[in-house]
Amino acid sequence: MTVYALRRLAFGLSLVWAASVVAFVVFCRSFDPLWTYALCRPGCDPARNAVIAKFHLDDSIVHRYLLWLTGLVHHGFGDSAVDGFAIGPQLLRSAGVTAQLLAAGFVLTLVFSVLLGAVAARRRGAVDGILRVLGYFTWSLPTFTMGLLLLRWLGPTHWFPAWYAGHGPVHWIRAMALPAATLSLGLIGLYSRYVRTSMRSELRQPYAVVARGKGLPESRVVYRHALRNSLVPFMSVLSLDLGAVVGSCLAAEYIFNMPGLAYFFLGGLQRADPFVLTAIVVAIAVLVAFFSLMTDLLVGWLDPRVAVGSRALR
Repeated sequence: MTVYALRRLAFGLSLVWAASVVAFVVFCRSFDPLWTYALCRPGCDPARNAVIAKFHLDDSIVHRYLLWLTGLVHHGFGDSAVDGFAIGPQLLRSAGVTAQLLAAGFVLTLVFSVLLGAVAARRRGAVDGILRVLGYFTWSLPTFTMGLLLLRWLGPTHWFPAWYAGHGPVHWIRAMALPAATLSLGLIGLYSRYVRTSMRSELRQPYAVVARGKGLPESRVVYRHALRNSLVPFMSVLSLDLGAVVGSCLAAEYIFNMPGLAYFFLGGLQRADPFVLTAIVVAIAVLVAFFSLMTDLLVGWLDPRVAVGSRALR
């Protein structure tokens, strides 16, 4: 399991590095941090020349990336090329908010997808039909539509206050409830169907038939034996959709006015600052890699054959 975890960690770090290369090249080629000095003639403004010298804007893109990568290791993400503020502290605060929303959304998705999927697998007929209709309905609604509906119907109120309206764990739970619900409702509608289908397949396997033949009650067969095996494909599919989940998370942040990466990204886009935008993409890649690693480790724990098979393929 340790070797499997190290391999997944190395794969995640390589993806973060690849994302940094693509983001740096694309943003530095697309945005000019000297746009605020557009009316100045080249060489006439000392401030403009200082920006060029500090960020090596006259060097090749490869040399600039190597300097940025070296500075990232020693000094963090450096300063904004447009406004001059330190990128690292604000990026850390914004990424922390996004990570909290992602974690809360994942917990709700995992708990309710498993619960509703297990109920639908056991109770065919009307219950399964109602859950199927509700699942398809929530999955068909875009994240921003779901967020706008919840914001209009339920918030901000005393029970669901705005993010910036207080402090403490109770306030955190209340403020996080609607954004996390916005992120997770559609996912629950989709992934509960995966759990249902997978569990119905597991309940027809020989081990489940033998367990029933030995006199075990159906609830024990479902929750003690079939549930663990049915979670493997569910977690595998969830790990593949992490990029889309992060995009939905940014939409939920924007709707509920949370100071996460969404607002930070829009601010960097308005200022046309390539270094801020690159830092945000790297932070998003780190979040995706982290949650992907967690889901891969959970899959390896649920089914040790995954880790063994990964080691055998080397």
